Amino acid sequence: MSIRNSQTCDGCSACCESIGCPPFLLELKDGVLHPVPGADSDADYNRLLAAPTEAQAAFMSNRGAINCACAWLDTVNNRCRFYNFRPDICRSFEVGGKWCLQFRELLQIG
Repeated sequence: MSIRNSQTCDGCSACCESIGCPPFLLELKDGVLHPVPGADSDADYNRLLAAPTEAQAAFMSNRGAINCACAWLDTVNNRCRFYNFRPDICRSFEVGGKWCLQFRELLQIG
């Protein structure tokens, strides 16, 4: 499925509306975050460690949350507040792809 020229992430946030917490591939052991096996998890772990303290705190305080907007979502601008540190899955989510279009349809976004 091809994307329409007008389709960008700008002002959308459909995929972020019910995720609750940034979907980093990490596990919590004895209160400490660890990567799970795999390069994507290692990358996520390093991104989260490099993220601002505010981003880390929002991640930890919303860990496990679902059916609410991502803790990193700026709901005024519908953009990620910590875009440069976003998880691998957010980096590979295809704008205009199957899941993007389904989220947009569900939320009635362009």
